[in-house]
Amino acid sequence: MKVLILGAGAMGCLYGAAFHRAHCDVTLVDVSRAHIDAINAHGLELDTRAGIEHLPIQARLPDQVEGMADLVVVFTKTFQTDDALAGVIQAIGPETYLLSLQNGLGNDRRLAARAAPERVLVGVSTLPSDLLGPGKVRSHGDGGSKLYPAFGGDPAFAGQVADLLTRGGLPASLEPAIHEAIWSKAIFNAAMNPLCALTRRTPGFLGAHAESRAMIHTVVEEGVATANAGGVPIAAQPIHDLTVVSVTDHADHEASMLQDVKAGRRTEIDAINGAIVEAARAAGIAVPVTETLWRLVKLEDAKLQKQ
Repeated sequence: MKVLILGAGAMGCLYGAAFHRAHCDVTLVDVSRAHIDAINAHGLELDTRAGIEHLPIQARLPDQVEGMADLVVVFTKTFQTDDALAGVIQAIGPETYLLSLQNGLGNDRRLAARAAPERVLVGVSTLPSDLLGPGKVRSHGDGGSKLYPAFGGDPAFAGQVADLLTRGGLPASLEPAIHEAIWSKAIFNAAMNPLCALTRRTPGFLGAHAESRAMIHTVVEEGVATANAGGVPIAAQPIHDLTVVSVTDHADHEASMLQDVKAGRRTEIDAINGAIVEAARAAGIAVPVTETLWRLVKLEDAKLQKQ
């Protein structure tokens, strides 16, 4: 299978490594020339609990991509999706599948603008990963992936993708209730990511303080109420349990939104907390803590406009 990883950051490299181990023809695609050059010169350095690997995976800038892909896995920021897909349009043919494992809500609609609905897959990942520098990624934590066709239909190709990831060392499975899983992940991110970004601290810090634990709990409850009101039946306790795992087993992991704020990059707050706030308004539900965190991180993003 010819696989393009569109957005070769921490998560993109982690998944690209899994497809590579499963003997796929993998190309990592990113706009960072330093990152691309480092991977091509020295291989991808991946540090996991099993040790350090150096993987000979090819890396390309978008305009260097050649040939049609069987699968494009999208790991860009949600607000970059349209431009990123346009940048590799030469690799997307009528038989190409698109898979989003991105954060937030609404990714299925963004991908459907570039491929037939039956070729759009969506999923969630619970794996931590950090970009240490050009060509260097670390992932010290457990987790897995769930995926499924976004708009229904035959799950056979999605099953092949899940099998390849599992063979490559990242457990993956088909999840017919994928939209419930995506909502659950979005709610988890809405509770954890903004607080990490605003405090400039990792989840272990949040777990050590009653103030952050209370806000995490409330955001989860607000998000679940919103999902249920919109016809997405999910329970709160599994998400609460995942936040406990985050502040213990993944205590030192730098959440993506924290990485963005520290690097002076725009965050995905609109696709996470903002999307939940929008859905809550449509359902006539108040989500004051979720909305406050959204507005505070929006102020962090606003600082970038003056730099």
